Amino acid sequence: MQLSNPISADILTNMFRTSPKDHLRIINREGSRIEFKESYSHGGMAQYFKTIASFANNVGGYIFFGVGDSPRRLLGLRDKNLQQFEHLKVEEFTKNLCDYFSPEIKWDHCTFEFKGMSFGVIYTYPLAADRKPCICTKAYSDKNPKYCLKEGDIYYRYGGRSERIHYNELNAIIEASRKNEESRWLDFIKRAAKVGIENACLFDLGNGLVSGEGGSLIIDENLLSKIAFIKEGEFVERKGKPALRLIGDIQDIEPGKIVVKESTKKVVKAIEPGDVVRAFLRDDKVDEPIEYLRSICFANTPNNPFYFLLQQAQLSTNDAINIIASVFSRKSIKKKLIERIEGNIIPQTKLSITDSDVSKKKRAFREEWLSQRLNIKEDELRYILTALMSLTKKDVISRERYIRNKLLEIYDTYFEKVKSTDATNLRKAICRIDELLYRDKCMNEETV
Repeated sequence: MQLSNPISADILTNMFRTSPKDHLRIINREGSRIEFKESYSHGGMAQYFKTIASFANNVGGYIFFGVGDSPRRLLGLRDKNLQQFEHLKVEEFTKNLCDYFSPEIKWDHCTFEFKGMSFGVIYTYPLAADRKPCICTKAYSDKNPKYCLKEGDIYYRYGGRSERIHYNELNAIIEASRKNEESRWLDFIKRAAKVGIENACLFDLGNGLVSGEGGSLIIDENLLSKIAFIKEGEFVERKGKPALRLIGDIQDIEPGKIVVKESTKKVVKAIEPGDVVRAFLRDDKVDEPIEYLRSICFANTPNNPFYFLLQQAQLSTNDAINIIASVFSRKSIKKKLIERIEGNIIPQTKLSITDSDVSKKKRAFREEWLSQRLNIKEDELRYILTALMSLTKKDVISRERYIRNKLLEIYDTYFEKVKSTDATNLRKAICRIDELLYRDKCMNEETV
C-alpha cells in the first residue's frame, strides 16, 4: 500500500480548506506544522531556514507562500514571486541550507494550484531520532532580529513560532536518540548471534578494515570513499567462495559536496469537491486515483463516485478500506465511505404505477432516459433523478455515454443553485451509476 505523500493533492487541498462564508479565508492557522508567507523571494532564502530547521527538529511542517497571515486570506503568488518559486534551484537551496545547518535536512516543494491561484509549498521532513538535533553551524545577520541565526543554536517549532529550543524538548530529543542507539545495538547483537561468532565480522567504515575470527579484509580506499552510496550489499556464494556483491549506482563525489539532480518544476493541482464527480462523468483517466480517493474523506458527504477510482488504481476493496482508514479526517465521512465499500449500495428505485400526476411524470422521464431524449427542466429535477434511479444495470450500461453527458450537464448547470434535497439526490444518482458500471468489476477482480 502506498505511503502518503506530504505534498499530494488530497493532503494540500485539505490543508487549504476555506470558510463556507468566505471562500478566500483559509481555516487553518499557523501552528507547529504550518507557517504562512505572503510572498517568496530568492533573496530572502535564509529567512526561511530557521523555520525549516525548527520543523526538522519537531515533527516536520509546511511553509505556504501566497497566504496572508493577518487575516489568513488566499492571495496567491504572482509575476516575479511566482516565477522565482517555480524556478527555485534545488541544488543551490540545499547547499545553502547545509551551509547553515547540520545534519542535512530533507525537504520537498511544489507549486500548488487552488481556486485559480498559485501557491508555493515547501515541506520539511522531520529528522530521524538518531539524527536529531539539527544544529546551526554558521551565524547569519539580518535587519530583522527574528531572521538572524546564531552558531550553535538549535531551533524548535513551538505553536506558530520558531525559536531556540527549551530544556524539556532538547532533553526529550537526547533521550530518544539514546534509546534509539540502544535499540540498534541490541538488534545488531541479535543478528550477530544468529550468524555465530565464528562467522561474524565487523566492517569499520572509518578505515575500511573488515575483521573477525576468520581473518581480515581491506577494502580499497577508492571504493571506501563511495561506500555511502551503495544502496544494498549482501554476501553470496560463487564457486564455493564468499563474494561481496554491490548493488546500485555509484557516483564520484567530493567530500562534503551535496549533489542534487532535480530541475523539473513540480505543480500540484488541488482536488476540489467537484473534481471527483466531473472526472467520473467525463470518464477521465486521472493521474493519481488514490489521491482522488483520499480526497473524498475531506468532502462534506460520502456520496461521491469512487469505484471508477478503484478500477483505475487496480485496488481491491480491502486496499481501498485500508487507504481510507489511514487518512486523518472526519470520522463520520470515513465511516460512511467504508460502509459503502463494504456493501451499503444505493438501491434501485421502484416507480409507482398509479395514475397520479407525480407518478406519470416519473414514468415519462424514465422513458426519456431510455429513448435518450431527455428534456431537462430545473423545476422537475427531482422527478428526472428518481426516474434515472429506476433504471436497471442493463439499461445504464447500454446508455452509459448518454447518461454521463446528461448528468454532467445537470451537475454543471444546476448543482450549486438547487435545493439541498435535489443536490443530495443528484449525488446519489451519480453514485448509483458509478456502482452499476464498476462495482462488480472491482469485486470480480478481487476474487480472481
